[in-house]
Amino acid sequence: MSSSLERALDALELLAEGQETTLAGLAKRLGASRATVHRLLAVLQERGYVRHVPRTHEYRLGPALNDLTARSNSGSLVSLAAPVLAELSGLTGETINLAVLRRGRIVWADTVDAVHAIRLTTTLSERVPPHGTAIGKAILAALPEREWSALLGREPYPRLTPSTCTTLAALRPALDEARACGYALDEEESEIGGICLAAAVLGRDDRPIGAISVAAVAARLPRTQWRQVGEAVQEACARLSTWHEEDPCG
Repeated sequence: MSSSLERALDALELLAEGQETTLAGLAKRLGASRATVHRLLAVLQERGYVRHVPRTHEYRLGPALNDLTARSNSGSLVSLAAPVLAELSGLTGETINLAVLRRGRIVWADTVDAVHAIRLTTTLSERVPPHGTAIGKAILAALPEREWSALLGREPYPRLTPSTCTTLAALRPALDEARACGYALDEEESEIGGICLAAAVLGRDDRPIGAISVAAVAARLPRTQWRQVGEAVQEACARLSTWHEEDPCG
């Protein structure tokens, strides 16, 4: 067991360094048979730590490694974000949501309800639709385009309201705009009568580990206030990103 674990870790390190990427090369460097290394790689591939490229017969590091880092970062993010959510709640009076990346999905992690009787609500731990929410779009905009499909899945995406973008072609302009201005908008795309503005929280490697949104009934958040609220969320997330970098427990 110990020998197998050491070989698996050695294989990951070799792949990370780009020294060997083929089965034959890895087997030679690890001093093991091809059959043994193939079994190790099969387990790592099944868990997402390694991926196989059939066209070139090479192995590459898989998305599960980034996911481990994101899960570690998101654990401390929830506690660090609490005062930021409270501050935005006091500023806007509307529902403030925090979502984080966990196991390749975006999930609701914390919320502060609006002070109004009629308000938008979320259910903690539920999956966030990345294509139809401001939080999802903020996270997508902060990721390289090659990683979008892992979160979005296959087209067409589920239609949540008549305004939901169900294709990448329709969604792309919103992501470009979010990247340009620093915050994303959901204009009745996830819920009829709801407006949300969100920005991403970045980790130490400048990858998104979560996002925060202000969610309001459309009648209470006119278009003239969108930029002001969006910039407030963007500033809060930028400050939280800096705190997270300095957090010794993050």
